[in-house]
Amino acid sequence: MSSYYYYLDIETAPLDEFVDDLLAGLDPVKSRIISIQYQPPDFVTGRPNGELVILSDWQLGSEKNILDSFLQIYSLKNPWHFIPVGNNLLFECRFLKYKLWQHYGLQGLKLGQRPMVDLKHVLIIMNGGRFRGYNTLLGKSGIAANMPAWYATKDFYQIEQYIREEATNFAKVYAVLKSELPKIRV
Repeated sequence: MSSYYYYLDIETAPLDEFVDDLLAGLDPVKSRIISIQYQPPDFVTGRPNGELVILSDWQLGSEKNILDSFLQIYSLKNPWHFIPVGNNLLFECRFLKYKLWQHYGLQGLKLGQRPMVDLKHVLIIMNGGRFRGYNTLLGKSGIAANMPAWYATKDFYQIEQYIREEATNFAKVYAVLKSELPKIRV
């Protein structure tokens, strides 16, 4: 059985009727997926081993078109065909599960129970066991809070810059962890 690892992240923006709700981007009922991005890492080093693919609604026309494109690589039948690697992947799983139900009528998907490599828990431990601020270890500075405004003003260049920087920062941390964590012995 072949395994295929991919860095995975999504970006969201509130639906028009929820633009004033500051937390709407965290709720799949109140927001839309505006991009899905993925990139294969090298299995041994963790460094990027291919181009970053950004599926965006400003290029593809809609959330449904993003999902259509993503489903060409993401297998719902074989959980080992696309193994997500990322941070806080349950967020991605929750959004994808809801949107796959919304657009395709797929029910009962257990995306959060599929194989995945989620760095969130390791980063929390590295952050002294604190949840608050753990993502700063990935270079996150809170500018993602600008995503709804960037999307509303069609500042797609800024969104793509953010996506590329986030992917680069993740890859750097992942490569260090892939190198250093195997050396730890209890």
